[in-house]
Amino acid sequence: MIKDIELRAGNKRAVILFHGLTGTPFELSRFAKYFLSLKFDVFVPCLPGHCTKPSALDRVAWQDWSYFAQDKYKMISNKYNEVFISGICLGALLCLEISRRFSVKAQALLSPTLAIDGWNIPWYRFLLPLAFIPPFIWFYSYKESEPYGIKNESVRRQVLRIMQNKSSGVYENYSAIAIRELLRFSKSVKLYLKEIKTPTLVIHSTQDDLCNIKNARDLYNRLSSKDKKFVELHDSYHMVTLDNERDMVFKECSDFFIKYSEVVDEQDSQI
Repeated sequence: MIKDIELRAGNKRAVILFHGLTGTPFELSRFAKYFLSLKFDVFVPCLPGHCTKPSALDRVAWQDWSYFAQDKYKMISNKYNEVFISGICLGALLCLEISRRFSVKAQALLSPTLAIDGWNIPWYRFLLPLAFIPPFIWFYSYKESEPYGIKNESVRRQVLRIMQNKSSGVYENYSAIAIRELLRFSKSVKLYLKEIKTPTLVIHSTQDDLCNIKNARDLYNRLSSKDKKFVELHDSYHMVTLDNERDMVFKECSDFFIKYSEVVDEQDSQI
């Protein structure tokens, strides 16, 4: 079962990557290795309620995710000269929660999920709030379905095989409670976007199957960051760290972070 990923090489700067709702650190493993190659130590923590069994999510509130992420940031920032943060889906919201409270060097928000209104969400999604009312919330469950947030068919098949492995920690079914907490979290985040001044990169696809890109644009426009950049993808779905444009995503994020890095590599300083 996949748990935390930690890639350390004694670097002076670090990046924390947060995975999405019902996901695992695996979805960010390539991203993590890319940053390690650029002399960042990398931390990809497994969020509360994940990597065990779906019922574990039923006991988690959005505040648990928030406090967990903040504690991780505080712990890691005490050990490094510089710490950068990035996250996908739920992970992007956690970055916003951290940057609201701490002086973060820079952040990259990937497929930030402020609403569930993508093209693959059923037309009757407006009835979703009814599923949050007891006793319905205890019986309604959501099953992941094609295309699993991935446009690339080869990668999608690989992910499907992993999902079918019961020991992988990837959730194929989960209750409405998790969705309710994600939406409660997004509602909270929207209230303080104007307070955030951290340099911010936002990356979202026009073809995101879970969350319409209009939400990311609204988020971007409401940030008070003096330096912010919006990158629009056109050949990916929700899971941009695994899909067709992942190399572009990696490069955009690393370039943005290195722009704000003051750590000079010892080998470079000798040239």
